[in-house]
Amino acid sequence: MKTNFFLKSLLAVILSLGVCVCAQAQLKGVLNKAKKAVKEKTEKAVENAVDNALGNDSQQTTSTSNSSQKSTSASRVPSQKEQVKSYGSGPEIPRIMAMETSYSDYDESGKYLNSVAWGLRKTSQSEAKTLAEKLTARFKWVRKTLQEMQQGENYELEMQLKKEFGNWQAFYVKIGEIMNLINNGDYKKDNTGAFYLDRPPLMHVGMHVAGNQASEEGVMGIGSVLFTRNKGKAYFCDYKLDPVFAEEDALRVAKLDLNMATNISILFEGYPVEWCRETQNGVMKDQFAIYYQKALTYASALKEAIKGNSLDNLEFKPVPKAGSMNASLNAQALAAEKKKGKDAIKVVIVSNSWEIQKNALGQPVRRVVYGYSIANTKHGKMATRVSWAEDYQGGGKYGSLHAYGVGTEYLYVK
Repeated sequence: MKTNFFLKSLLAVILSLGVCVCAQAQLKGVLNKAKKAVKEKTEKAVENAVDNALGNDSQQTTSTSNSSQKSTSASRVPSQKEQVKSYGSGPEIPRIMAMETSYSDYDESGKYLNSVAWGLRKTSQSEAKTLAEKLTARFKWVRKTLQEMQQGENYELEMQLKKEFGNWQAFYVKIGEIMNLINNGDYKKDNTGAFYLDRPPLMHVGMHVAGNQASEEGVMGIGSVLFTRNKGKAYFCDYKLDPVFAEEDALRVAKLDLNMATNISILFEGYPVEWCRETQNGVMKDQFAIYYQKALTYASALKEAIKGNSLDNLEFKPVPKAGSMNASLNAQALAAEKKKGKDAIKVVIVSNSWEIQKNALGQPVRRVVYGYSIANTKHGKMATRVSWAEDYQGGGKYGSLHAYGVGTEYLYVK
């Protein structure tokens, strides 16, 4: 139905422009031309992006060049001087650079790019070094050749090399995005040019992108696992930076992510960082250097957190202090927690009064109290921050107390 509506709409537009369309074949031709125009526009955008990234000494195609000029350049007969000039085949072309340009994570090239990037979890460090060497060797040759070529000298070769150039950049941006995803540290530079963090970073183990199968492989089902480096020590933690103990499954995935971050640092080290600083402007000059620094920080801290993972790291805090609502509602709140199927042994209500929640018209909906549900775990007693509520029945009356809010905070208690 959507396709038919689109065809009818497109046909109406064509007719409004005074174009006579009298057969399905003509309409198909118009659609093909439209698809071709979109593809050419996208390819032009990629080409311009590559031109801008070649560096100040590159022979860039001007922004005023159009498709007819390209066609003339591609079809003209080279001079005798140009005919004898050869650039050779260059170093080996890694598949990452040889593939067709990717326009999304879901086309063939996008899926391959993700498989290589997220596959760094299981790639050996020697394989990562080999890949880095091949990518750098080919990219240096591509960049040098593009800088030496005259406009229109060999249009087919020029387009092929620009595609390789763009693919190289796309791969490095992809692995850089992975580091942004798993390391939220905000890196800044001091007066000496050194990077620093003004607050402890929260770094993630087992992160993945929904629908991205390459990112999900081997890490699904472990839940959220965090770690940080705080006050000179790296350890597994919760979102408040309190220490936690990483279970066996979490450690297994942590070792995979340690390997991935190490491989990403190998891939960025050296030439990619140098190229970015040489060719990019403004804040983008340090982008690859920040990716590299994030990978180094992540790998170093995670290695230390894995080594130091111990129950001795856990901090057992005092049970939160009860509020004035605890005495009258404690029994009802405990019954509500046990009804959830949890192994609650105790509850503590910390509220001193009801919180009345109202709708947009200002009418009461429910009243809520807050507290902790305490249960035994294999590592000791854990308190989970929860809430309970009574729903408004009308006439100033409320119903029975029931569990309301889900756990938002966890802490071990004495």
